[in-house]
Amino acid sequence: MTRKQIAFVIGVNAVISAAISIIVVLLLARPIQIGTTPTPTSGPSQGTTPIPEGITATPTPEVVIHVVQSGDTISGLALQYDVPETDIIAANQLVNANFLQVGMELIIPVGGVPQATATFTPAPTPTDTPIPFEPPSAEMTATAAAETGATATLLPTPFPETGELQVEISEILAPGQIDQERVSITNLGEGLADMQGWTLSDADGNVYTFSNFRLWAGGGMAVHTRIGQDGSPPANFYWGKLEAIWSTGEIATLKDAAGTTISTYVVGP
Repeated sequence: MTRKQIAFVIGVNAVISAAISIIVVLLLARPIQIGTTPTPTSGPSQGTTPIPEGITATPTPEVVIHVVQSGDTISGLALQYDVPETDIIAANQLVNANFLQVGMELIIPVGGVPQATATFTPAPTPTDTPIPFEPPSAEMTATAAAETGATATLLPTPFPETGELQVEISEILAPGQIDQERVSITNLGEGLADMQGWTLSDADGNVYTFSNFRLWAGGGMAVHTRIGQDGSPPANFYWGKLEAIWSTGEIATLKDAAGTTISTYVVGP
């Protein structure tokens, strides 16, 4: 190797060494943070969708399924679940709030009826339970209506909650016969009758007190003298007596919770 070649090799090595020294100095002057990720100081967090200003996120209402038991009423379920009666009726698309079948499933919209476009399908109605008694019409007496099992009256939409109240004792059937004796009561007015605390009494001091029941406009109910299970079938109640209490010429009196007389009826032969 000639002197020129040796000098060239030495010069190249010197340049490379100088470059390496400069790089090392720069690295030492600016330490590298390993394993850390810069954290943004503002703005939405990653993986979430920001909510536009002026819009409040609404929680999804909770839906509870209730299987109807003997004695259940819409007003009773409303108190039990702290849900408006109208919400239960709307969620299940009920056409007659007085008519509930044992075993049917009701949607209880706890937190409110969902405002989505989806619709609820009414629960299927069993056919083996008798349809509740309907108030007698001008063409059909109360006795005939009870014996033939008249169908329940459909309520208009929307369901009236206020209006003129006209609840009457329409008939006392089979007086003196404990197995058939019963009082028929109808709501002929335009408003809902909240009958909780109302009383039905005879001349001998026998008093039946209604608890947790509301009678819709156009609806009817029956109070049987004998022993039975309230609400079986729906809109039927039982005094729990072992003997008949009604007799010809006796006066039946219906009073509201305040003690005001709402209706009286003289028992016929």
